[in-house]
Amino acid sequence: MAKKRSLWRLRFWRGVGVGTAVFLFAALLISPTLQALILAWSVTGNLPSAEYGYAIAAAGDVNGDGRADLIVGSPKYESDIYTGGAAFVYHGYNGGLSDQPNWTGGSDLKGARYGFAAASAGDINHDGYDDIIIGAYRYNNGQSEEGRVYLYLGSADGLHPEPAWQFESDQKEAHLGYAVASAGDVNNDGFDDVLIGARWYQETLISEGAAFLFFGSADGLSDTPDWTAVGGQAGAAFGTAVAAAGDTNHDGYDDILIGAPFFDNTLENAGAAYLFLGSETGPGNGAAWQATGSQAGDLFGSALAAGDFNDDNASDLLVGGPHSSDDVDDEGGVFLYLGSSSGLMSSTAVWSTFGGQAGALFGTAVAVGDVNGDALADILVGAPNCTQDQSNEGCVFLYLGMPGSVSATTSWTSQGNKADTAYGISTAVIGSVNGDGYDEIAVGAPQYRFDRDLVGRAFVYYGAEQLIEQVYVYLPVAVQTD
Repeated sequence: MAKKRSLWRLRFWRGVGVGTAVFLFAALLISPTLQALILAWSVTGNLPSAEYGYAIAAAGDVNGDGRADLIVGSPKYESDIYTGGAAFVYHGYNGGLSDQPNWTGGSDLKGARYGFAAASAGDINHDGYDDIIIGAYRYNNGQSEEGRVYLYLGSADGLHPEPAWQFESDQKEAHLGYAVASAGDVNNDGFDDVLIGARWYQETLISEGAAFLFFGSADGLSDTPDWTAVGGQAGAAFGTAVAAAGDTNHDGYDDILIGAPFFDNTLENAGAAYLFLGSETGPGNGAAWQATGSQAGDLFGSALAAGDFNDDNASDLLVGGPHSSDDVDDEGGVFLYLGSSSGLMSSTAVWSTFGGQAGALFGTAVAVGDVNGDALADILVGAPNCTQDQSNEGCVFLYLGMPGSVSATTSWTSQGNKADTAYGISTAVIGSVNGDGYDEIAVGAPQYRFDRDLVGRAFVYYGAEQLIEQVYVYLPVAVQTD
């Protein structure tokens, strides 16, 4: 685990002992902490058992007003279609986030689970408005549970009501759309690209999983993937998690990160994460880097994120293993790996932290952003089975970035405050919704109860400035005088 960096100022006192002069060093520890984050916004789902908040994500800026917008997924939402699912987008403005959704999308098929996965797509057609992508991993259209993804384009009025693009796996039970993400600009052509996971896809091996990359263009996304990778091991579930990796080798091309949590190395379901490097023609055929879980059943690679934590202009990788164990079973862990302009990344984590509580599933969700406005990347971790004063209420933990490192201790934490809310199953750092320069934190709690109904709730906390905490530490030193 990385050491917490702090500033020290020394004060001295002199005492006298028998035959000995005793000096006491009083060290003033100046430690950066975070001002209490304010709950700025929360919305409760309006239908029982709809799992509102199961997915929560930054939408980017879909209407080009300079304020960050928010996506909330509700994969069991039911209006005219039984558990077809829905997704809601809320616009940011000077006062925060709108109370009512500015855009709503849904599925036309029973049980599709539309909204199970949601993400900003970046600006895929370079028109100045961010776009979004929504996954419905159980969509059926000729093949049961083949999955479908939808792209919606932004505009000055917000998102268009109808999708500009759709894609299906055309394979039974492939679960395409289980994970979706912007890929950044992998081929550096000025258009953002889209990455989609299909965790049970089969090319040659049963349930090996696959990931599909689509290049952005002025005409939108193509009908067929521009790049495909598969798990290469039966049951690996490659594509369960996908993420933009940023530019890990500082070559001008964005890279992509893909998780396979059921991958077996010498240990069953240890899990793995793979990095593929961008280039003018897209990623190559093989992974440039791979890391695996260290214990059977870790499910390493279930959650992914990236940011530059050591200010070297090379993006670094964050991987969650929600069943990893350090001291207790299934506490969960999060692991940080540094990028390098040399292109050589270590498979050994430079920083890691664990949930510290059996069954907490710490690392189920991870996110990166700048919550305190110091231009350093911060880490947000969700633990949906964490217990504080309520059983399995769920928790989130924030670790502040420090020069060249990450704090070893949490700077802020929050809980579901009701039993069994699944608070923290989804987390995001969504940019500034009110334009104050601090990124906001968003958290989903899809099992949150209101009037005894499981309606779910989404929360947004305003980012805040960093404060300075002063602590004295006294260190006695004896000096012989006779």
